[in-house]
Amino acid sequence: MRLLLKTLVPATLVFISVTSQDLSYVEYDKDLLPPLFHKSRRDSLMARMGNDAVAVIYSNWERVRNGDVEYQFRQDDNFSYLTGFPEPDALLLLAPKGLSVANPDDTSKTISVTEVLFVRSKDPFREQWDGRRYGPEGVMKLKGLQYAATNDKFRQLFQSALFASGARVIYTPPLPEDLPQGMAELLRPIRSMIEASKARHSQIELRDPSPMIYAMRVVKTPEEIALLTKATHISALAHNQAMMSCQPGMFEYELQAVYEYVYKRMGAEYAGYPCIVGAAENSIVLHYNTNRRQIKDGDIVLADCAAEYHNYSSDVTRTYPANGRFSDAQRKIYQIVLDAQKASIAMIKPGVSWRDVGAKADQVIEDGLFKLGLIKEKNVRAHRKFFIHGLGHPVGLNVHDVGAPVLQPGMVYTVEPGIYIPEGAEGVEPAYYNIGVRIEDVILVTEDGNKHLSADSPREMNEIEAFMGKKGIGNQPVR
Repeated sequence: MRLLLKTLVPATLVFISVTSQDLSYVEYDKDLLPPLFHKSRRDSLMARMGNDAVAVIYSNWERVRNGDVEYQFRQDDNFSYLTGFPEPDALLLLAPKGLSVANPDDTSKTISVTEVLFVRSKDPFREQWDGRRYGPEGVMKLKGLQYAATNDKFRQLFQSALFASGARVIYTPPLPEDLPQGMAELLRPIRSMIEASKARHSQIELRDPSPMIYAMRVVKTPEEIALLTKATHISALAHNQAMMSCQPGMFEYELQAVYEYVYKRMGAEYAGYPCIVGAAENSIVLHYNTNRRQIKDGDIVLADCAAEYHNYSSDVTRTYPANGRFSDAQRKIYQIVLDAQKASIAMIKPGVSWRDVGAKADQVIEDGLFKLGLIKEKNVRAHRKFFIHGLGHPVGLNVHDVGAPVLQPGMVYTVEPGIYIPEGAEGVEPAYYNIGVRIEDVILVTEDGNKHLSADSPREMNEIEAFMGKKGIGNQPVR
């Protein structure tokens, strides 16, 4: 039930009742990225900026779903990377040259800091309705920021930072035009600075810090790899339960429910992206997520579903037969895709071009389709009418994360070849119609090769069929 604040009791009575409560913030998760991780990221960014620059990075904001209901809040990737701070309406000010602020232990004195996080103030009345807030003290204590202040202090300290540093460069991401009123007001000093910089003879240069942050995010630290490994392990377990639960007569959304139950049961805050569960003709739609069709005997089911854990998203796909046994046509297509994936993964190691890894998958799929007679020529990219996407992508804070052309230790990539054969495809026998197969796994580049992070979920057809002979959590009736 969603309560309406204005219609319950007089606001003054509610306000009196909650101001007597202690609403100090508590972090329940014990495996969040540590404050030193985020501190090292901020220090690295400031080293790249130089002393004659100031940066302002802003958080995400709450978005309305409909009426007075908001979407579940998710922090901006770069802001999360630099701060670990999970609330909206916040700004990070970085001033490598330093600026003077009031000493929080003795306000009659000042201290010099290079970073300030501006956050919402503590508000017992709002916190009882919407959840506890860190407030400036909580930010410094729990997130390790040098200094924090309420966000109404941003204008004053931003001007102080510009004056103290003699900044010639201001780094800030482009401002969207559709900012909500509260966020637009917070960022008004930045917008004013942008307008001033457009004037003739302006000595201030504006730059987007995103490329510098993206470059830092390409190679994952051990702490990040641990979170990606956890997200991927959860995703693999969810696929296993979905395989065991799948049976003809179920609806696609019932399998989606299995995935999402496992995510939450294992502590993941979100799905990394909308769950794709496509049977038969829906298996050939790459980003299908309606998930309303009833699954029939003989269907192939393509499930591209993965968890996000502490803002780090995995991306895993499994394809399995609805009745637990691959048909002859399904088996042939599946084996081509699996061979392509294995050959590509075998190439992954430091110094290898990602383009070359993708070329290997193309070669195997082309050869396989030619041998089956589904394409009539080689070396003319005829296979690309059935393999219609790239081989994979980096994962991290975004399911489609930032990467680089040449592999390095600490990069994390998906490898996801696929074949999709629509009904009526020219030159194709009807037995192959509406077969979509994608196999996607998460691979960590190591110093001497690679590590398969999603190996907990089977890929071999005989192992999948054995799994599907068991009963999963989705087979339990809802009473």
